[in-house]
Amino acid sequence: MTRAMGMGLWHCRIAAMYAAAYVWRGLLFRTTFIAITGSMGKTTAKECLAAILSARAPTVSSQANQNDYSGVPRSLLRVRPWHRFAVIEVAANGLGLMRRSSRLVRPDIAIVLLVARNHMKNFRTLEKVAAEKALLLARLRPGGTAILNGDDPRVAAMAQSLQRKVVWFGTAPSLDYRAEAVSSNWPRRLSFELSAGAERKTVQTRLVGGHWKSPLLASVAAANVCGVSLDDAIRAVGEIEPIPARMQPIRLSTGAIVVRDELDGSIGALASAFAAFEAATADRKILVLSGVTDSTLGPRDRYRKLGRDVARIFGIAVFIGGDSAHGVNGAIAAGMRTESAHGFASFAQALDFLGTELRTGDLVLLKGRATDHLTRLAYALVGPIQCRLPRCEKRIVCDLCPELGALTPLKPEPEPSLHTAARWQHSPTAEVEPGKPPPSPSRC
Repeated sequence: MTRAMGMGLWHCRIAAMYAAAYVWRGLLFRTTFIAITGSMGKTTAKECLAAILSARAPTVSSQANQNDYSGVPRSLLRVRPWHRFAVIEVAANGLGLMRRSSRLVRPDIAIVLLVARNHMKNFRTLEKVAAEKALLLARLRPGGTAILNGDDPRVAAMAQSLQRKVVWFGTAPSLDYRAEAVSSNWPRRLSFELSAGAERKTVQTRLVGGHWKSPLLASVAAANVCGVSLDDAIRAVGEIEPIPARMQPIRLSTGAIVVRDELDGSIGALASAFAAFEAATADRKILVLSGVTDSTLGPRDRYRKLGRDVARIFGIAVFIGGDSAHGVNGAIAAGMRTESAHGFASFAQALDFLGTELRTGDLVLLKGRATDHLTRLAYALVGPIQCRLPRCEKRIVCDLCPELGALTPLKPEPEPSLHTAARWQHSPTAEVEPGKPPPSPSRC
């Protein structure tokens, strides 16, 4: 009874917040709203675009990855009339969510990054995933612009019946914003040649992995549509640090480097991370994996299939959790040496092993599901933590949780800029201090 009452109160609060956000959005007619969706890369695209636009005019964006039933209305209620731009991240991880969120945002610019095998329990097929994400475009305001990934056929098909301006990004020669000569071989970071019309620019980033090119291209395209020059956009892109827990490299006192990618355990995100590690140069490549989502296979067959890539790319594999035995068996069956495949029931046991195993020259991929909270393992490798919860239902990255109790901060490789770190953990972009007069609003 108490649980049912609690859920009822929660739904009432969400409904009230949704209604308030709907009315508030209608009053913000001078703010340009930019909505971003896609199976992967939403948060990176949002952070990148917000950083570019904030250098031009007052800009606000979704905090962290608040992109669901409660996150989108919260993001809208943080927008103020003096914000010229609002960059809103919108998820499609449940039936009906995109319809509700797009009705709230009513974007002036809508970005669709990718359709991949995420949330397949809810949608079953990629076509249904694409149909859900396409609902964002149906809510584009008159005169609005759709910015679409021309390399993804399901995204490209969304333009067929769209009565709005379309701007294309990707790698094909016919697209408006193209990435060529893409390079991202660790320890080098992602770089590429950007072609837009007659202009050709070199883009050098601090991000790890070639799969980030699409979110960056989309961000530059959107900024350019809003009047930001390519040079200014590229300059801002070059200053963006990796987002916490999304291919974020940190250095341990042992000299080993851990690449944190523990927020998305989907098959698609796993493939992107594996590709980045396959191209990397390191003395030893080590995988730490707690789980996989969005696979239609059972644990035994899932890990047997993954084992081929694990054995080919990594010298050591550490599997954590109830399916760890399947991970070990899959890696060994694919050719990994028995002494190189390890399984542990808990992250504490894995911590004991890694604490004595890691050394200078190691490159470690920390990969898992958001609910596994492997962020605790990253922090515990650099110093004591206070969190001892065997299970946690929170959906936030542990960096933002007061219960983590980390006594030693992580040391990113390289150190993040103060601007980026502050934006992620605390304040929105270009938020105006209380009591200060806001700048004159205008539209792009």
